[in-house]
Amino acid sequence: MKQIFFVILLAFLVTSCTTPLQKTEQTRELMSTYFTITAYDKNPQKAEQAIDSAFDEIARIESILSIYQNTAQAYLLNKQGYIDNAVPELIETINKSIYYGELSDGAFEITVQPVLDLYTYSFTELKRPPTDQEISSAVKEIGYKNILIKGNHIEFTKPNMKITLGGIAKGYAVEKAINVLKQNGINHALVNAGGNMRAIGNKENEKWSIALRNPRDENDYITIVYLDNNAVSTSGDYERYFDENKTFHHIINPTTGYSATDLISVTIVTDNAYDADALSTSVFVLGPEKGLELIEKLDNAEGLLITKDKKIIKSSGWK
Repeated sequence: MKQIFFVILLAFLVTSCTTPLQKTEQTRELMSTYFTITAYDKNPQKAEQAIDSAFDEIARIESILSIYQNTAQAYLLNKQGYIDNAVPELIETINKSIYYGELSDGAFEITVQPVLDLYTYSFTELKRPPTDQEISSAVKEIGYKNILIKGNHIEFTKPNMKITLGGIAKGYAVEKAINVLKQNGINHALVNAGGNMRAIGNKENEKWSIALRNPRDENDYITIVYLDNNAVSTSGDYERYFDENKTFHHIINPTTGYSATDLISVTIVTDNAYDADALSTSVFVLGPEKGLELIEKLDNAEGLLITKDKKIIKSSGWK
């Protein structure tokens, strides 16, 4: 009897050890982009439930950090100029944004929304670019140092200020989604938020391979990035632009009020999507020389920059 039990137990152990990981994947539209979550697990039902929970978390983050949903705290902050009882997620994201503002000497600036509003109005309603005078006027409303955080109270100390969290919120949501997947027992997954990606584990015993898009040809790629429990984020002028020449796009130089144009793409690989998102935006605004200097100062961060004349610049540790 003992011998029969041993044979049955051995057969069970062999079967459980050799059960292949199965791929489960979902894509949903959130935060004005498409999120795709891919998971590999022996139990597809478990993976489906984990992915559903991760998407719920992304939606929850959007409901706080969106400047377009009229019940979101970020929206209310822009509308009122202050907010009481701010939730930790909003406080954390604004504090992180201020940190990157300081780290980048002001290149990362979450209060450029008045300039983006001007761009949108000029191109949509007036059918023309904004004038120098209009841009100069909008720039006067920029300044993250005029954000006051005291406890759970946030306020703007200057009138007409507005924040945009587009340069950091998706990375934050990706990290939150990864945390949920881990909590639900998923060890191999990739969360992709339109260029902001974070991987855990591996893909069928291999590193996750990400094709880095050619910023001037969506059907071509520059190189392959391999992720191993880390993150990659790309910022480019092709993501959201207002004119055909991409002279006016969504990545604003807060000093001039004009779009940053020395680079057309910046890709950052680092430990987490939160930092990768903010750092790719920071470097894009700083330009090739100062941007590369910033990357080289940081531990566990590497970058690939493409200039407006399509020159490729890599940080010293880029593989």
